[in-house]
Amino acid sequence: MSTAPQTYGGADDQFVDMLTGHLDRHARRTPGRKKAAAQSADPALLAAVVTELRAETTWASGPPPALRDSILSRVRAHAAEQHAAEPAPDPLSASDQLSVPEPVPVPEPTAGPATPVPSADPGPRWWHPAQWRPRMGRLTWALPAAALGAAVFTAGVLAVDRMLDAQPRADVYIAAGTELAPEARGKVSVVDTPSGASVVLEPVGLPAAAPGSYYAAWLKGPRGTVPIGSFHERRSGVPIELWSGVDIADYTTFSVTLQQEGAPPAPSGLVVMTAALSS
Repeated sequence: MSTAPQTYGGADDQFVDMLTGHLDRHARRTPGRKKAAAQSADPALLAAVVTELRAETTWASGPPPALRDSILSRVRAHAAEQHAAEPAPDPLSASDQLSVPEPVPVPEPTAGPATPVPSADPGPRWWHPAQWRPRMGRLTWALPAAALGAAVFTAGVLAVDRMLDAQPRADVYIAAGTELAPEARGKVSVVDTPSGASVVLEPVGLPAAAPGSYYAAWLKGPRGTVPIGSFHERRSGVPIELWSGVDIADYTTFSVTLQQEGAPPAPSGLVVMTAALSS
């Protein structure tokens, strides 16, 4: 007897505590009007059960075999009664199930005078009178300038044409070398102008005059001999321009002589080239 009560007491104390906790939780979940009745009935039942279970006389000779089943059946029956007494939630109506939130209405703009939107300015057109004035202003100086340019061009063409027509024709003669310069030859172009006779000599093969000497050109005719210029031919290939102030028609011979510097200005006897000026 010393061991049975302790063994049963330890295990059953845990069972009693679990049963007490279950009843307390069930009492807290009881809603509505029946909650007051449950609160008044459950504590009395629980107190009686706990008192009986905790009494030493109950466990002195061991609990009856059917005690545990009896208590559990009573607890289950009580729990089933409480569950059946709870009202079921109301089912949703068809309108509640299919209800859709209505869209929020958008306020319509208040009617009022429309504000005109200014269109892009296309700019002035060519037919606008204001566009004519600048163009006419440009034409007022452009036309005279064009006319002046045309007049200047025409005058230039006429002047060149007159110069070409007025330029006298050149008479060309062939000059040949003498025994002193047998390889020399050349072309003599004579142009009679109002201010004199232009003579152009283009020598070929004439050696350059040695330092201290030079070449002199002469016109010889019935009226005598006239000097028309001098050169040294130290740079060949360049036309030599000579000039005479006498009428070329009065002189029939063109000649070139080799002269010494410091000698008298008269033809020497050293003639290197001659050309006949007869037509």
